[in-house]
Amino acid sequence: MTAYEDISHTVENGRARIAVNRTDKLNAYRNETADQLRDAVLRAGADQSVRSILITGEGRAFGAGYDLSTVRPDETPALDDVLQRHFNPLVLAMRQSRLPIVAAVNGPCAGAAVGIALAADIVVAARSAYFYEPFVGIALVPDAGNTLFLTRMLGRMRASGMMLLGDRISAEKALSWGLLWDVVDDAELATVAESLCARLGGLDPDALAATKRLIGRVADSGVDEQLALERDLQGVAGRTPAMKTRIAAFFAKRKG
Repeated sequence: MTAYEDISHTVENGRARIAVNRTDKLNAYRNETADQLRDAVLRAGADQSVRSILITGEGRAFGAGYDLSTVRPDETPALDDVLQRHFNPLVLAMRQSRLPIVAAVNGPCAGAAVGIALAADIVVAARSAYFYEPFVGIALVPDAGNTLFLTRMLGRMRASGMMLLGDRISAEKALSWGLLWDVVDDAELATVAESLCARLGGLDPDALAATKRLIGRVADSGVDEQLALERDLQGVAGRTPAMKTRIAAFFAKRKG
């Protein structure tokens, strides 16, 4: 089993469990996190003993989005390069995997982590979980597939409100909007998610892969183009003075 720094990865009873493990950062993703998640997804897909994948976060968060603390205050981040090399390949690996993927959202799910969760095939959330699109508030644009997944799943009006206003969307509201498969009590989340993986693992793998491909043909049409457009516009946004000002204010507020 490959050792990873940012994630935990186990395979048991035909299920690959992959969890972001940066609990001191509320599981915020750095570039290496996305790379390791993608590697684990690809390894699971190549392992014929694996029948399903469970993606979650260790501790009390699914993921706090991109770890902006990895960006030095005096540098202009090439966010288009970050997306092209790290996050877009992860989203595509999840959508193109032969395996059904269950995301168990165990707490805050923000920014890029929302896109990662929605790249799964079935999403269940703890009752205390919430979804949050902070991009515009820090002069950036949604990425990691957010603009495609949210707009197609929620419709233009709800997706626009969620991404433009940046309000926190509770798990219960996300369920009522059709963003989730189910919401369960926090203490039951792991058991429910593992049960879903077990059910999927008991089905014919070829039928599952073919069904996922058929769904993807409709739901993921244009995903490459949309990821590329997110990349390009994020590259522009990431080079503006407004972005650096907003991020500096964000970290100053956190320290205060």
